[in-house]
Amino acid sequence: MPRSTCLLMAILPAFCAFPALAQETPYELPPIFVSVHHWDELASQAATSATVLTPQDRDGTPKRDLQAITDRSANVVFQRANSGERLVVRGISAFDNALADPVGYRVNGVSLPLGTLQLPHFFAADQVTLLKGPQGTTIGRNSEAGLLSYDTLAPGSLDGWQAEIGVNGSDAGASPLGANGSLLYSGWLNDDVALTFGAEMAGDQGVITDPATGVDDGGKSERLTAVFGVQWALENGASLRLTSVAEHEDLNKEQFRYVSGPQATGRFQSSYSDPSSETRDMSVTALEYSQSFDGFDLTAITGFTTFNRDFTLDFDSSRLPLGVTTLDLEDRMLSQEIRLTSPEGAGPLKWSAGVHVYRQKTDVAFNLGALSTDRQTEITQSGIGLYGFGEYAVNDRLRLGAGVRLDWTESDATQQLTTMAGSSRYEGSQSDLTVLPKLTAAYDVTPDTTLYGTLARGYLPGGYNYAFASDAGSLTYDPEYSWSFETGVKKDFASGAALRLAGFYTRIDDKQIAETIPGAAQRISNAAEAETYGIEAEASAPLGQGWSVRATAGWQKARATSFETTVFDPGTGGLRPVDYSGNALPLAPETTYGLALSYDGRNGWSGEIALNGSGNYYFDPGNTIEQDGYHAVDVSVSRQFDKGKLTVWATNLFDEEYYASAANTVRGTVVEDGAARRFGVNYRMEW
Repeated sequence: MPRSTCLLMAILPAFCAFPALAQETPYELPPIFVSVHHWDELASQAATSATVLTPQDRDGTPKRDLQAITDRSANVVFQRANSGERLVVRGISAFDNALADPVGYRVNGVSLPLGTLQLPHFFAADQVTLLKGPQGTTIGRNSEAGLLSYDTLAPGSLDGWQAEIGVNGSDAGASPLGANGSLLYSGWLNDDVALTFGAEMAGDQGVITDPATGVDDGGKSERLTAVFGVQWALENGASLRLTSVAEHEDLNKEQFRYVSGPQATGRFQSSYSDPSSETRDMSVTALEYSQSFDGFDLTAITGFTTFNRDFTLDFDSSRLPLGVTTLDLEDRMLSQEIRLTSPEGAGPLKWSAGVHVYRQKTDVAFNLGALSTDRQTEITQSGIGLYGFGEYAVNDRLRLGAGVRLDWTESDATQQLTTMAGSSRYEGSQSDLTVLPKLTAAYDVTPDTTLYGTLARGYLPGGYNYAFASDAGSLTYDPEYSWSFETGVKKDFASGAALRLAGFYTRIDDKQIAETIPGAAQRISNAAEAETYGIEAEASAPLGQGWSVRATAGWQKARATSFETTVFDPGTGGLRPVDYSGNALPLAPETTYGLALSYDGRNGWSGEIALNGSGNYYFDPGNTIEQDGYHAVDVSVSRQFDKGKLTVWATNLFDEEYYASAANTVRGTVVEDGAARRFGVNYRMEW
């Protein structure tokens, strides 16, 4: 029996124990609210799967990014690799290097156009929420698989200062220690004006060593994240809030290595002929005005996002002097949303309606030096969405909801291709009107038990092939569409224990895939269909005396139901047809699991030990490169002092070996090693 299946079976008793835990002394937890349809509702009664991270959940752990979400949510995989990051929810992901992401991201109410790559680190976060399943009815494009919302601390909420310093290291390489530090303030200047501002710095030499030169900075990274917010209470009862999150990153990009062929090296060893590095700059600014009127609340959010990415990469990740690949991407988006919602406490009908418009400009310069090809692409996009959703309480137990969004997008692109044979220029354009309906039902069997069901349509917008197009025909690709159904039960016990069970099914049509075409180029087509279905369970419970347990378990099938394409055949030097129908989708393990034991609140001590892992999965649609199932153990121990807290932590405690990414090339299989064992000490104080 596979190891992952054995571990999953070992976790099941934790779920079976919850009825017994419900008999303990009542334990009151603070309520957790989510905003699925633009009004606040209890997460335990919302008709969707929701994973929420509060500041208390992130306290004392080094995992403050998307990995913290993965550890608490079943059937979710976070891939952090040299080429970028992505969150794969219920087996749904985009093709490599896509400019759109099937998971939507929202920072302080502003949607990010480029997905995971554009998401800042969770510094000064108030609440981070992952909603699974299509959220396009209210949010729009780029939320086919789910929506992650990151909200920074509201101005004035901390009422003082917070500072933190830390050091960390790894025994996987001979690198010096990394360090981090932050300073944060949030408070009221007077009765009408509140502020939040702060910055966090982090640096790490990494664990990558070049066996040919002995240089050990191939995985070096440096980051600066800053937040700012100011809120005014206006005389008419309205409020105005300005928030901004900005981040700068410098990354060395020499993590790829060969595990086969003459260029093969050992774990955390890479040998490049050309230095490889990347810089990223991003910002998300939101200006939000809100006011309550007789019968409705008004919210207006003006958003402005910027993103710049520049990298230089060794073409083949080896000592062969074949040149470099360079990319220069610049994206700017201005958006405006005006929303009306039913006032707080209204019933039995709750509703929201609004309009969202945006204008986006993307410039991409992509150069493959080894192939002497250069592509300069300019993309402009405009869109408008009209949406409305209503939920009616038929009685004290039954709530029915329905809504629809009309999403219209229009875009144009031009690409200048320069090769040794000459230069050509071609154009593409798209215009789409998409209808995104949604139906929900929730029934409270008891005040603490809710059954729910959701049916929704999702879509991922079409786009432009900035990296490998060769003419107008291969420049554009169309949207992909899906229908998703979810049903589940949420149970809260008097003891403070909670149990969440869900089942889901998603059917994807016109799935976007990358196809190899003659001339060392690729076409993005809509030639595939896929489906994903599965079950998941998430639970937590107090054990008494300050102890608590948290467990997750997920099983899913994510496969291509129809997928015929062509691939390069190194034997003939040409293309050959292949049929990937029935293959598993990339980065979609059948099983995921987690188990954590926590201690908090006794004599100033707290801590947690957690195990998280997954079953086998594939990196490619051809299912030729498989990652064996693996699990990692993380541990942290904290001691609270008068105004400070000291935390000692370790991640991947037993140094489990796995790959973060892998691909087949003509020179062998190239991989990037997953995160090594890491340990550190942090000290935080507040005043």
